[in-house]
Amino acid sequence: MRLGPKKAAKAAKGAPKGAAESAVPSGPAGAGQVFNIFAERPDEEIKPDSWYPNWLWKLETPPKHYGDLTLMFVHGVNIEEATLSDYQRFLRQHRKMIIKINNLRLKRSKKRPGLKIS
Repeated sequence: MRLGPKKAAKAAKGAPKGAAESAVPSGPAGAGQVFNIFAERPDEEIKPDSWYPNWLWKLETPPKHYGDLTLMFVHGVNIEEATLSDYQRFLRQHRKMIIKINNLRLKRSKKRPGLKIS
C-alpha cells in the first residue's frame, strides 16, 4: 500500500486550495473517533489501573534477547528472576539457532564433498 499512487495528490491537482480542507468527512459528533464504531453504543469508560490484569502492563516491555536468556539459563546470571515464559522463549530461540547452525554445516559439506565437519 505504501508504494501505491497517492489519491489525495491526484485530487488536489485540479481542485482549489480550500477544497482539500473541506474534504474532511463531516457527520455526527464522534464520527471521526476510531474506538467507538457503533453509533448506538456509548463510549467505554476508562477504569482504574487496578481493574486491569497485571500481564497487560508487561506488554510494553520488550522481550529479552537470546544473549540475555543464554546468560540466564546457561551461565546462571540472574536466574532468580527467571520465569517460565522466559525459559520457553529461550528453548524456542535455542532450537532455531541449532537448526541454523546445522543448515550452515550441511551447506558447507555440499560445497566441498571431501570435507568432513564433525
